[in-house]
Amino acid sequence: MGSNMAEAHPVAFPNVVKAKERGAKVIHVDPHFSRTSALANLYIATRAGSDIVFLGAIIRYLLENKGYFHDYVVHYTNAAMLIREDYRDAEDLDGVFSGYDPETETYADQGSWDYQRDTKGQPLTDPTLQHPHCVFQIMRHHFARYTPEMVERVCGVSREQWMQVVQTLIDNSGRERTTALCYAVGWTQQSKGVQIIRAGAIMQLLLGNIGRPGGGIMALRGHASIQGSTDIPTLYDLLAGYMPQPAALVQERPHSENADNVTTWGKNTDVPANAMSQQTLEEYIDTSGAKLGWWSNFPAYIRSLLRAWYGEAANEEDGNCCYRWLPKIIGDHSHLTTSYFMLDGKVRGYFLFGQNPAAGSTNSRMQREALKQLDWMVVRDLYEVETAAFWYKGPGPHSDSVDPATIKTEVFLLPAAASTEKEGSFTNTQRLIQWRDKAVDPSGDARSDLWFVYHLGKRLKELYAGSRAPKDGPIQALLWDYERDEPEPGSRITDEPDAQLVLKEINGYYVRPPEQTGTGSQESAGTGQGEQQIYTLRNAPHVPGFAVLKGDGSTACGSWIYSGVYPAAGNNRAASRNPEGYTFLQWGYSWPANRRILYNRAS
Repeated sequence: MGSNMAEAHPVAFPNVVKAKERGAKVIHVDPHFSRTSALANLYIATRAGSDIVFLGAIIRYLLENKGYFHDYVVHYTNAAMLIREDYRDAEDLDGVFSGYDPETETYADQGSWDYQRDTKGQPLTDPTLQHPHCVFQIMRHHFARYTPEMVERVCGVSREQWMQVVQTLIDNSGRERTTALCYAVGWTQQSKGVQIIRAGAIMQLLLGNIGRPGGGIMALRGHASIQGSTDIPTLYDLLAGYMPQPAALVQERPHSENADNVTTWGKNTDVPANAMSQQTLEEYIDTSGAKLGWWSNFPAYIRSLLRAWYGEAANEEDGNCCYRWLPKIIGDHSHLTTSYFMLDGKVRGYFLFGQNPAAGSTNSRMQREALKQLDWMVVRDLYEVETAAFWYKGPGPHSDSVDPATIKTEVFLLPAAASTEKEGSFTNTQRLIQWRDKAVDPSGDARSDLWFVYHLGKRLKELYAGSRAPKDGPIQALLWDYERDEPEPGSRITDEPDAQLVLKEINGYYVRPPEQTGTGSQESAGTGQGEQQIYTLRNAPHVPGFAVLKGDGSTACGSWIYSGVYPAAGNNRAASRNPEGYTFLQWGYSWPANRRILYNRAS
């Protein structure tokens, strides 16, 4: 669903064809008949935007007709856990859940969503799934409206066709079989994409298809490293490794159109009493960390990240000096919302790497109008894409509809290197990190994205080197040493940064010798002696994995989930190419800890 896998993902889809040849059933649910539809055992044409109804009806059927994998649901999901008695569903409150604040249009108070807990803080459960406040019964109540009749009315799919899908899913899930759910931007780019994907996750959990071979929810990525860009990340609301971006006030994130009012927070009397601050590192850890699982090591992850970015400035005991430098979320800073801000003249500059909003983003006409309000824009691409040409060329047959004299935006189009013209890692749908070697130099003035970002950073550091303004501290303290020890052999580009040095920082390294941190290492490095020996990125021993990261400033790590990809000098596991074994553990590296099946019981 939400994907034309055969045409958009031609490298992955042959595996689907091979599975079909061995007897697997392929279902394609989509408004558009495509090559994927032609190769499917069953094609269902739905109305655009009706995905939630289609999935919701499947969930309802599984719940009401015992089509779910009972033992899996009871033991490996939260279905048996009890939610607080003051929780109210959208069915009870005319479309919203308890805790909704109509003035801010946010769920400012999510306390009622929590579990009922015992004296040790553990959630209370009902393994019979009969308690009216258990998650299972709440789901039954919530999905009751999604009937086969609603599917016929909203989706335009007959009951018989829909039932074929349901029965095929049930027959190919459970104790002996699994089913994978694949989606792409046909889901994610909808305004309700998050809700669609969550419905898909609920369906797969009920069927027992998460954490098992052949199951899961496969987010088919549109480019070679969309997954990698999410991990590292380039998303506004996350730091590297899916740590949340600090927020000005956790429970009072304003609606995007009210973002201008955020500057008055702390100065008025409208801030809710229960609003939690993340202005200090301690507050951030308290509101973002967890007491159980690997997230209980959250302090080590964030402090190691700050150490990797800011070096000695991150060594102070409370960590607040460099933590203050991290931007704090004050609203919705997503792409579409930022585009509307741009349209209103609130955004001055724009960097575009491998993105073409004038042709490929939601409401391209609005995107073009928004671009006109910028002072400047930098576009890095292989050729002049529509966004780079918006100032003199209109869309399609309206190419002469633009008057350049009326557009103030100064556009810098910088040629980028193609994938074969640069080295580096890319991460695909199944979290598999692979290293790509460079085949040839880019032509002319074209350079890699790494080259551009690195040299831009160098110039900024030079520009602000003599500043005494506190606001310039982050640029001055930023560790930015990725020069190659020697120019790349055979290359005419003598100032290309060392991509493997960047990978080492992402993997993590010891700032102090391992024996001083209480952990062991098979690698030694550095020339200094004594207890105060401090390593730099270049001479430091690599950390073997995220389990040894510490929150005392003795380790640095650019992304904790990638830790282990480069555990020792000369051992770039992303470049490993041994195809042996059932799960191909020696081919590339899959985060976290090279686990090929995420959320399985052994992980």
